Amino acid sequence: MKISFKLAIAYMKEQKGRTIALITSIALAVILVFSLNVIPETQSKLEIKEAYKNYSDYHVEYSNLSDDIVNKLKKDKEVTEVNDILGLGKIVGKNGTSIQLNSYSDKFIDSYGYQLSKGSNPKNSNEIVVEQKALKEMGLSDDLNQEIDFKIVKYYVDKNNENQIFSKDKKFKLVGVVKKPDAYYEDSSSYASENEYYGVKAFTKDNSNESILPNNLVTHGGTLYLNSSRPDIGKAYEIINKYGLDESNFMVNASLTQVLDDYSMSKGTTYTMKRKLYPMLAATLVICNIFSIVLIDMTKQIGILRAIGLSKKKVRFMIAIESIIVLALGLIFGFLIGTLASYAGFYIIYGRFVNLYISKSSIYEPMLMATIAVFISSLVPIYKSGKISPIEAIRSSDKFNKKQKNRFYYKLVRKVFGFSGEMAYKNFWRNKIRTILCIISISLGGVLFIDTIAMSKNEDKSLDNTTMPLMMMGNSDIKLSHNPNNADSNFTKFSKNEIGKISNIKEVKSVKPVIELTGIFITNSKDLTKEYKSVNGIVDENKNLEEYVDIEGNNNESLKNIDQYIEKGKNINDKSKGKYPKALVTNYFYSNASPNTKLLNDMKVGDLINIKIPVTKNNKVEYKNEKIEVAGILNGDYVLREGGLSTGLKVVLNEEDFKNISGRENYNKLNIQIEKGTDKKAQNEIEKVIKNNPFSKFESKYNYKNYYIKQSERNTKETLVIVALILLISSINVLCIIKANIMTRMNELSTLRAIGMSPKKLKNMIVKENIMYAVFASILASVIATQSIYKFTKLSNEISKELLGSEKAMNFTLPIFEGVEFLIVSIIMCLIAVFLCKKKIEKMSIVEGLSTNE
Repeated sequence: MKISFKLAIAYMKEQKGRTIALITSIALAVILVFSLNVIPETQSKLEIKEAYKNYSDYHVEYSNLSDDIVNKLKKDKEVTEVNDILGLGKIVGKNGTSIQLNSYSDKFIDSYGYQLSKGSNPKNSNEIVVEQKALKEMGLSDDLNQEIDFKIVKYYVDKNNENQIFSKDKKFKLVGVVKKPDAYYEDSSSYASENEYYGVKAFTKDNSNESILPNNLVTHGGTLYLNSSRPDIGKAYEIINKYGLDESNFMVNASLTQVLDDYSMSKGTTYTMKRKLYPMLAATLVICNIFSIVLIDMTKQIGILRAIGLSKKKVRFMIAIESIIVLALGLIFGFLIGTLASYAGFYIIYGRFVNLYISKSSIYEPMLMATIAVFISSLVPIYKSGKISPIEAIRSSDKFNKKQKNRFYYKLVRKVFGFSGEMAYKNFWRNKIRTILCIISISLGGVLFIDTIAMSKNEDKSLDNTTMPLMMMGNSDIKLSHNPNNADSNFTKFSKNEIGKISNIKEVKSVKPVIELTGIFITNSKDLTKEYKSVNGIVDENKNLEEYVDIEGNNNESLKNIDQYIEKGKNINDKSKGKYPKALVTNYFYSNASPNTKLLNDMKVGDLINIKIPVTKNNKVEYKNEKIEVAGILNGDYVLREGGLSTGLKVVLNEEDFKNISGRENYNKLNIQIEKGTDKKAQNEIEKVIKNNPFSKFESKYNYKNYYIKQSERNTKETLVIVALILLISSINVLCIIKANIMTRMNELSTLRAIGMSPKKLKNMIVKENIMYAVFASILASVIATQSIYKFTKLSNEISKELLGSEKAMNFTLPIFEGVEFLIVSIIMCLIAVFLCKKKIEKMSIVEGLSTNE
């Protein structure tokens, strides 16, 4: 072992260039895999820490539960802690702000992550503590002891299973303010940059003397912790099924869960594995080639060592020791430089220096990959070294003695590229295995580059047909509404002044105002489809039911836009003249990722449907029964593009009919079209107009597209870094091959010089030979990437056709431009490798070369 160790060290010192190439290849691959683990993992850990700060650590928030169910939850073995409060309906401000009203509990406040920033606990049911965000949206200060007028609203189902509304006015005295971090209300990872799950809250002492609600309308809400280390959706659903609950009143801490799930999912995606595997595979191929070159160079020396008595075992052991030393040094340098690269990379991407999070997997993953790569690469040399006999080794050479056949295309090659081109082509395939490994190592970067860039371009071009948020925008560029969690559609509005200002913005082409309410659809279970009953848990075969329905009032301009979605019947441009108001009705709802699921077994034009709509009477909100005549039936495409993916029936009325039956005059939804190319300017102007409208919701095609494009750009940047590193690793391969070819073909190259080939032409031949690596690698990469893109495009179109009815959501485009881009980059890389060997070619001695025994 001692002799083998000394010989390995001696050879590594003698061949410093190749030793450094081997170490560098391993180190580069380790740096990349290590950095790709550490940078996103550090960011994820920081996001998780921030998520616990913003969203607290509770597992489930429940609401509208009975006292009996809460008592069962407290005794359930899967529940470790319950922080219960009374649910006292909602308090609605004059501007439509809707706030969840609950009884006050220190335990709930702590578990929910609130901070009592001002004032004290409420002492009676006339005092109130309000969330700071709610006060801000209502346009109120946080001054204590001020009196605020609210309307208490409670939507409930009575003992006859009929939907009812309780409402009354009440004045509260503000005695405290609770707040959450500003980041709680934001979400940079969502399309709208807003947390879609939160609902603002207020707290009073209790419901003493039924001063807020009748006791029979009081329910329970609160937070609970499951018997798990983090929110567990599986356990939550078990409890939902066990006690007959639903997702709306037993919600997992969604924002926290999303951050935790994103972290878990990011580690195991195919894309993530490709990013790590490709550079390591490229490094493996490079190491294989360098080891084969090393074996060629060592063959004579091995023969001499064998001749003086060194055993096969010791020869093999010598190469094994060299592999282990190279691996160890590669890992050491890889981890050291990888740590520095991670610090720098994190600063470049996120703009700050932080303490890196280095997990065990971040260390053992690149270590395992590098070990496997070196092990596989050194297997053949270790095996072959023991098979070399002393006499054969001393006589051996890398000279290509096998006579090459004159292929029919050699004349063509010579005619196009000259004598040096023909020689270059023949020499290129001299050692087929080495050449193929080099081509594959370069093409790995090409596959990643072409696939990612071309796919990103295709996706960017087809965003309107493949991304749900953009498809839901329909013909509108911007949609304005209100956050349903924090605003009551019965009270929200966009004023005539706001609509007028928006209409007068130069960049705005049209504004289509809509009045929208949520009502009740009265039906019987026997009339509903199996799909609808299955989704909504309806088991009775013949039972009167009340289901939610979205009701809209549209003006004639808006109704024209709906013409294209009418499946049967006709539009309702004019006010109804018959006994009942006429409407366009959808008989489809969004289910199982499809908007084409039928709701009623049979719906015909002329049918009457019974609905209940909320109206304000004597300053109270209540339901009013109405009959609506079906004038036209809207298709599933309407549900997707204009209907907001409704999960139930949707009724569209003429604006005049809507106002007549509801008593509503104010618009609470605006569909806006803007001039092409003015998105950003138009958005800024519109946002200025509605900035004081409470909990207004702003959706735009521009924002959605930007979100996807930024995601695509980030992936592209990451891919370019990986491709650059793969090419760098591959350039080491090319460099070593050039040097090995010059070394093993010294006699041949000197002969060419002796018969008149100038150094320039010799260099030209070597340049042509090495450009072939780039050409063949680019062709191989283009073929593989094209197949990958075609399969992805085909799959996307099949899914879109099946779920959304789109004939061709994404067009397949040959990645010609991307292939040419990669070819140019590869050629430059190969030329740099030739340039680095320039001196060796120029200083070649004819006499010494001719005397070399190949």
